[in-house]
Amino acid sequence: MSNWPKEKCTSGLDHGIDIEGGMLHYFGCLEFKKRQKFLDSLPADQQRLKNTILEETTRIQKSRGLFEKDGQNTKYGKLLSKFKIAQQMRKKRNPLHGPPRIDPPPAASSTSPRPTAAPKTPTTDVVDLDDLNANVIYFKNHAPYTHPKFQESGNFPNQKVSLNLLLNKDQERNPLMWKCEEGMIRYFHVPANNMAWIEEIIARYYNEDKPDLDGPYRKPQGGEPESKTRMLLRPQFWRGLQHGNRVDLPTHTRHMRPRCYVISTDSKKTEIKPKNIVLFMPYLHWETDRRRARAADVIKRTSHAKMSTMDDVVDATAISEIEGLFERATSDGLVYNISTTMRRSRRKQATKRITNSTIQGQKLLGSILFHAAALYEAMDGLTDEKLIETYLMATPPLHPRRTLDQSYYWTLKDTRKRDRDQVVYRGTAPASKLMHHRCFKGERGNKTYRQALQDGSVQAACKQCQEDIRRVPRVVMVDQLWMWVLDENTIITSFPKRWGRNKPDPSAIQKCIRTRIQAARDDEIRTVYDLGIIIIDQCSRVFFDRTQSIDLQPQVMDNFGNAIGKVSHKTTIAFDHFWDFTRLTSKKYNAHEDGEPETRTVQNMQKTLLDINPEGQLLREIKDIMDELFIMTQIKNQEESVARTYMKLVKNILHPSLSSRDNIGRNRSDLSLPETRVKRPSLTVDQHRPTFHELFEGEGDVDFSSTLATDLTDSFADQIQELGYLKAAGERTEAALKDLMELKQQQAGVMEAREAVKQGEESLKQGRSIMLFTVVTIIFLPLSFFATIFGMNATELTGQTDGFKFRDIFRYMIPISFVMITTSLFLAFSKLTRAVLSFAFNYAWAWIITRSPIYVLWHDVRWHDKHVSSKTLNEQEKLLVDKMKADALRKQRERKIKREKDEEAARQEGTRNPTSLAGRAENARMAQKRRKHGGV
Repeated sequence: MSNWPKEKCTSGLDHGIDIEGGMLHYFGCLEFKKRQKFLDSLPADQQRLKNTILEETTRIQKSRGLFEKDGQNTKYGKLLSKFKIAQQMRKKRNPLHGPPRIDPPPAASSTSPRPTAAPKTPTTDVVDLDDLNANVIYFKNHAPYTHPKFQESGNFPNQKVSLNLLLNKDQERNPLMWKCEEGMIRYFHVPANNMAWIEEIIARYYNEDKPDLDGPYRKPQGGEPESKTRMLLRPQFWRGLQHGNRVDLPTHTRHMRPRCYVISTDSKKTEIKPKNIVLFMPYLHWETDRRRARAADVIKRTSHAKMSTMDDVVDATAISEIEGLFERATSDGLVYNISTTMRRSRRKQATKRITNSTIQGQKLLGSILFHAAALYEAMDGLTDEKLIETYLMATPPLHPRRTLDQSYYWTLKDTRKRDRDQVVYRGTAPASKLMHHRCFKGERGNKTYRQALQDGSVQAACKQCQEDIRRVPRVVMVDQLWMWVLDENTIITSFPKRWGRNKPDPSAIQKCIRTRIQAARDDEIRTVYDLGIIIIDQCSRVFFDRTQSIDLQPQVMDNFGNAIGKVSHKTTIAFDHFWDFTRLTSKKYNAHEDGEPETRTVQNMQKTLLDINPEGQLLREIKDIMDELFIMTQIKNQEESVARTYMKLVKNILHPSLSSRDNIGRNRSDLSLPETRVKRPSLTVDQHRPTFHELFEGEGDVDFSSTLATDLTDSFADQIQELGYLKAAGERTEAALKDLMELKQQQAGVMEAREAVKQGEESLKQGRSIMLFTVVTIIFLPLSFFATIFGMNATELTGQTDGFKFRDIFRYMIPISFVMITTSLFLAFSKLTRAVLSFAFNYAWAWIITRSPIYVLWHDVRWHDKHVSSKTLNEQEKLLVDKMKADALRKQRERKIKREKDEEAARQEGTRNPTSLAGRAENARMAQKRRKHGGV
């Protein structure tokens, strides 16, 4: 339903009168001719909505101008050209549609205080900084303050200025260069981690030129005083903290080390208590997988690191692998069988892109809608794409967003496979085993979808497909908070936004900060440091605050809990199967000992018991879950450590008297975040950590800061504790899987012992038989020898003169026997002899078959590619035998049914005509049947 009663709504989404709902109503519901009327009818309190619509329309016009200027030279220009061609084809087919409708820029009414400026000349070389806005928030005398010069962009806390204005050197227009009034707090936010912008903005704040920060730190030549900008951006506080700043490293290695420092900008003397704080802190956020993939493609195209990854090398080979399967029997998803199968991996294929030429049976309207959606996506991400192309490889560079695995495994060149193996991705993406590629009951053929609906060959509303369409795969990202607290009255922050989010984003960090500030109690934000605590708090509670508007934001903790629960459930089923198979195998084994033959079922059970691939797959899955939990816990520990250092510095600034005794013998570098070895988080804490109440115990106005600090530390404790609970559950599941694998190994040992006993009994029986043969041989060998000797026709025995003598017989028999025995011994114990004979035979055989058509015929048949083996032949034999048995039973049933039908027909014929031949035969048969039963 819509809350816009004056105009007809065509959108099926629920949208109200807020900014997001108004944007959806204007661009999604209204016709072109009604849009200007809608803008003119907006009341005065909806001026912000009107300005937002004008800005979005101007941005669309500018993007379209860029695409038209590029023409056919870029993919976006080609996309726009295809869209126009599709519109022209629609006009030719149906002239009633009129010319293609292109939304002109709305005219600003006379009541609008913010007329739309003429768009600049489109350029595709660099990013247009006027398309990026910086949020500005003011407080005055501890109360919210709407600055009159920015009132046209909205009221507190939604005021904003162009980023180009913050980088401008015009002192009258740039709010950074304005003098801060007494009792005023200013907050400026930069929407990207761009080091070049930060250096320019810091220089604008101090009304100085940007210093040369390349190379090591050196003082200016000629005795010139050190600028405050250079003092604040010294290498140990800025560029020296950058990790992964080498060109040969992947761009996702770039990040600022988590640190918090207090910095003095006085170059002449040492300040006892400097009041400038710089903070770098990682935090968790999210992104849709499609937008992340688009950003990764732009980064890969722009960066210099274009090397082949290990995944590309491995996927280029085809290696057979064993895959565990969980077969399902019922709709509730309970597993009834666990087995493994051998499959041959195929070469990795690129993801097939859906284009106009690949859509089968596509209508012209579908082509227009497809290209319109592609154009919207291109326009939505154009600014971010140009931002990466302009600043990614600049000096100093832009820091792109990182995925969870990129933040920890930063040495990997490519993490695409790991990114799509995240727990959150698996929990939000459609299940591949349940995904429907075609919901047809039969072949579609040449029928249209409407014809298939009419004849019932397609399901009109597949519930599974509808659920899959609504599912949006998402991944966990690791972003960075850069924050500068300057002169106790100004905060400058920098952290990225989601890719292409030009419309309002309820889950954006900046949106959450503004909502939190707007809901703050009176006098809750008394100092600039209180505002810094709120910013740190909102960045740290993205996945843990379930009271905020989540939009598409994934419930990460629930996803991890569900993933661990599924693995635990499968582990329980695997335990049940193990005990069932163990009991049945033992029963069958005992029956086999009693004389029953061993069946194939027993062999299959034994194979199942010896197979650990399903458990190994589950163990791998729980290991991945534990690995992600460890990374998230490590990031949370870094957040907590940075926050504690920040609060310690704030304590030193607000209450020097309370902290002087703690800082005796300590220099200013001791207040920074120590470089400690990261250990795996534990649920137990061995040493006492001071609470923020203990840090701020004292008197004065710091009570408000103490309250905010206590809330912040309690929030960190709850978050780490929740991660610890998930980690403990995962460890229990992992231990259960290891116990199951150990039980299987022990069962394998028992089975091996049984087989060893069985083989020992068989060997004993064979030994007794061999002993019997040996005794018989010993008895008959001398008899056979003498019988052979005396059975020879030697002249010494026969007395004849024309036969052989013993001397002649042994002359032939002994050498021939010696040659045969020697040859046999050489073949049995000499590898060289076997190699020579094998070489001669194989060479001769190859020479014969290659000079005949036998080899060519065998190669054309390619029996070796059909994997003919004893196993496949046995399976084929089983299939053929089962088919023949089934055919025989089917024919028997058919004959029986035919005979019954014939008897029924004859019975009916005899009833109707008793005098006919069939009737007399039936009567005779029935009489014989009665006599038979009567005799019995």
